[in-house]
Amino acid sequence: MKSRSWRQGIRIEIEVIEEEDDRIDRTCISPLTRGHLDVISIEFSVVSGSNEDLIIACIDSLYDTLSGASYRWSVTATCNAPGTDLHHRLEQRFAGIRVIRNETPRGFAANHNTVLRDSIADYVWLLNDDLVFHADTVRRVTEFMESPENPRVAVVSPRLLNTDGSLQPSTYSFPSMPQTLLAHSGIREHPVTDRLVGALAPILRRRTGSSRYWDHDKTVEVDTLRGACVAVRMKAVREVGQMAEVALVGAEEIEWHRRFKAAGWKVVFFADASVTHHGSQSVDHSSHHQPEYLKGTLHYYRGGTSRMSYLLFSGALLAMFGARLGIARLKGDSASAEASRRCIEVTREGLRSAKQA
Repeated sequence: MKSRSWRQGIRIEIEVIEEEDDRIDRTCISPLTRGHLDVISIEFSVVSGSNEDLIIACIDSLYDTLSGASYRWSVTATCNAPGTDLHHRLEQRFAGIRVIRNETPRGFAANHNTVLRDSIADYVWLLNDDLVFHADTVRRVTEFMESPENPRVAVVSPRLLNTDGSLQPSTYSFPSMPQTLLAHSGIREHPVTDRLVGALAPILRRRTGSSRYWDHDKTVEVDTLRGACVAVRMKAVREVGQMAEVALVGAEEIEWHRRFKAAGWKVVFFADASVTHHGSQSVDHSSHHQPEYLKGTLHYYRGGTSRMSYLLFSGALLAMFGARLGIARLKGDSASAEASRRCIEVTREGLRSAKQA
């Protein structure tokens, strides 16, 4: 069993494996500069991917930036690839880290929800493992969320930078069904289509932050954003609930952000702090994962559109994936054919769920 508590400004993590084998660790607590009753508490949740070196580098940078912090903090790392010695590496390298070992791989939402359910912190950061924190990022985001002007800010993401230091676009409007059909059609992946969308986006979506095609140089409220590195206010999470666990990786955060906004909370892109996101290294974004993204997308629409709209949308998806399946078979592209076949299965299952609702 596991229990956690705060004692005189110190977080005590107790992990009991057997009755006679208790472990108490007080080493990951930052120095305190205020009375212990009002010190901010932060928990960081990071989940391992296929490259173990990424999570080591991520937590290294996190510990560096937290050195001397004036708030209480702790790190929970989830080892999501069974059969490795990653948990030993983490425990030996990082004082006070809490490690969760999965017997089978779990999805993005399921892994982070485990931490959200147990956390007693004021804020929880949900992190990909392919991040590198910059100096003062955590402090600046925390000060922003603690500002008296921002009591209804529930979710904040700093600027994401590519490995070469260039901007990684990360803000979006809530998706529409035509957008989703275009994205899954394969047409959107063509360079000409991408340039066309990039040219039209500033005209069709004039509100700053309503698309990914802008300079990301202002702190703005947005509909939704990339979930690679976000800080969430636990008061808001306790009000709206955790992410829906419907896929290994998908649109869980989009539906979650919609719930926050429906309850009067804000989702904010924060331009005054940055992290490096190596991008797509912790998760495979190939056609293998397309059905998983589709699961999250269908869940998003089932909860936010009329039954008739959802049925028509699903019918269009079935027709499109059927066409893609036929084309892939003609080309002898077995990987794309299998992805399309699985997407058809996911869409049919979504239809069954909608009819039973």
